Amino acid sequence: MKRTLELQTPDPGDPGVAPGLLERIPMLPRSPARFPAGREFQLRLTHVPSRMVPKVTGWLIALAVCACLTGCFGFLEPARPIARRFVLTALPAATPVTVAPDALCVGVGPVKLPPYLFDTSLAVRKGTNEVDYLPWALWAERLDRGVQRVLAANLSTLLPTDQIRLGAWRSNDVSAEVYVAIGQFDVDAGGRGVLVAWWRILSPGGEKTLKAGESRFERQGPSPNTDPCGAIAVLSELVADLSRQMAQAIKETTPAIR
Repeated sequence: MKRTLELQTPDPGDPGVAPGLLERIPMLPRSPARFPAGREFQLRLTHVPSRMVPKVTGWLIALAVCACLTGCFGFLEPARPIARRFVLTALPAATPVTVAPDALCVGVGPVKLPPYLFDTSLAVRKGTNEVDYLPWALWAERLDRGVQRVLAANLSTLLPTDQIRLGAWRSNDVSAEVYVAIGQFDVDAGGRGVLVAWWRILSPGGEKTLKAGESRFERQGPSPNTDPCGAIAVLSELVADLSRQMAQAIKETTPAIR
């Protein structure tokens, strides 16, 4: 039994091209990987027009050039946005006033955040149950510490005192203790910012809850995709709204503290 293998070579009719070859391979030795033993195979070299050779070569060269330009040279890739880092900002400081030695002193405890706000990138809400992040808009500080810092600074501006404590303090060092737990703090693609928080005002040492509440604030600003700085400003204004509400609650509970 014979089998024929065909290979294509340039057309012998073209000038400078050698004629085709016909080779017979009789009784190849037994080879388990190539041909079964005891059979003849005929190798036939057929011809193709030589004008196809430069066309194929040109196509291969064009494909190679495209692959190099798109895969090897980064200057042809779209430019990526440069990462920017942001912080929340506090209310403008009030005009300094003389504060009595026994003035109200407030301790601002650590602010609790939901896990989705632990990411270092700005969170952008895409729906009720979906959140995305802008990888090139980064927080320059931990967000929980940033909210605590701005809340304390705002209370110092809104209350008739400059005595605001952060972190650990002794119970007899403060007149009230403030604690905040945030449930939502983000902007959506359209620039609408939302802050949802639960807060408590406690007596020194946390022995008594003087006042507690849940707050929800919304503000409209620019899209974070086109103006991330404007989106951060909206978030700062939301913290200011919360600070005003808490400052009023502290003023209302001050007589009970004393």
